[in-house]
Amino acid sequence: MNYLRPWDQNPELWNKYKASLVDYKASDHFLIYARFDNAPEKAASERDFMRCLPDSLDFVSLTNADNFSESDKEDMAWMESIGTKVLYQIDLDKKGFADALSLNAYLETVIASVKELKLNGYSFTGSYKLGSVENEALASALVNKLSDAKDEGQVLVFEGNPLYVPKADRDKVDFFVLDSESTSHAQDLHFQILTAIDYAGIPASKLLLGADMDGTIQNEAREKCNDVEELSKRVISFGPLAGLGVYNIKSDYYSYDGNYVVTRNAIQLLNPSK
Repeated sequence: MNYLRPWDQNPELWNKYKASLVDYKASDHFLIYARFDNAPEKAASERDFMRCLPDSLDFVSLTNADNFSESDKEDMAWMESIGTKVLYQIDLDKKGFADALSLNAYLETVIASVKELKLNGYSFTGSYKLGSVENEALASALVNKLSDAKDEGQVLVFEGNPLYVPKADRDKVDFFVLDSESTSHAQDLHFQILTAIDYAGIPASKLLLGADMDGTIQNEAREKCNDVEELSKRVISFGPLAGLGVYNIKSDYYSYDGNYVVTRNAIQLLNPSK
């Protein structure tokens, strides 16, 4: 049996659909950011490919960007056509750099890859440790190196506790995704947000809330709520903030009410008129 894909059924309408996505992402709206485990050793299903992520995502941060695959390269044409920014993620905890010199050598390869693959910038993450001179030095070296390397339209995003980034360098980061994916109660979440804004000095317009697809959080009535659904609401009620970061998006892709649907609902909740 031959199947006609949407782009084959009505190419003109399909191109209008893609153009509308680009216009939407260029408009003033709440952002949706997804961390994505790309290029597994062996793809299990369509959930392993960028092309199957919701079209309305603003950012996709690739956790396995060091092993960017041929399939990833093929999917980049689609991501570009719908205006989704694809970022090269660097996990400073996992990399375990001994010093700024070894980090700099690695970042040179990252910058070259971002240029070659035509990615839209960088994301990085690391665990905050109070008083850690080593962490502060690495974070500062990374931020300065990548902020200088950014081309027009590219972004630099940090995922985690904003205090990980030295105060003098925070203005060079375009967005912060708060490490709220494991926060257990709405009151604790509110305190995290206030700390990020009032103490760390992160503007609300640059702050996203991190949410885990499989996570839960208690509201003020101590009712357990789905992390993504509840934190979508808190982007507005505790803000307005810049948007929502979605983690573990591949864990339950195919269910009727699985992660694709949950993500789409979050996008619609935050941007109902879009």
